[in-house]
Amino acid sequence: MSNLPANKPRLRAHFRELRAALPRTRRQAWAAELNRHLLDAQAVRDAGVVAGYLAFDGEPDIRFSLTQLYRRGATVGLPVLPEPGGERLGFRSWIPATPLRANRHGISEPRDTPEIALTDMDLLFIPLVAFDRAGGRLGMGAGWYDRTLAGHATKPLLVGVGWSLQELPEVPVDEWDIPLDAVVTEQGWFTCPG
Repeated sequence: MSNLPANKPRLRAHFRELRAALPRTRRQAWAAELNRHLLDAQAVRDAGVVAGYLAFDGEPDIRFSLTQLYRRGATVGLPVLPEPGGERLGFRSWIPATPLRANRHGISEPRDTPEIALTDMDLLFIPLVAFDRAGGRLGMGAGWYDRTLAGHATKPLLVGVGWSLQELPEVPVDEWDIPLDAVVTEQGWFTCPG
């Protein structure tokens, strides 16, 4: 760990390479464990409105969990990029049969489904590149989640989703970075202090 780069861009590159190098079979086995931990968490079982993401760039695939939550009666949403020039993500409802279209980054998203307000969400699953146990999160670098969450007095429970190999002793954070409330990996669910 001591030979890790200290700045965010280099850390991002390092952990994205690490994540991409995971063999497909290991990624699938770990995803099954991660989804089990996610669905077993009390906070998830209690949530009526959740938003997640569709895996991209080696991120853990949580579509199974999103499908199960929908089948349990939860309202499920996915993030949608704003039009060029916009600064905050929107969220639109999703069910397993929802038609998806690739956005300008190649990430699938729903287009013509009802919007879900951030203030209506109980829980938001957020992908990450690296994390620490204090709730520090290193994302892809565009700042979408931080800008979207900034200024909201009431937020959903923020749950980072990643592989255990993405854990750092301490993630470098800036004043605008929004901390996570919990993290789930293939090794389990843990709540961040504070």
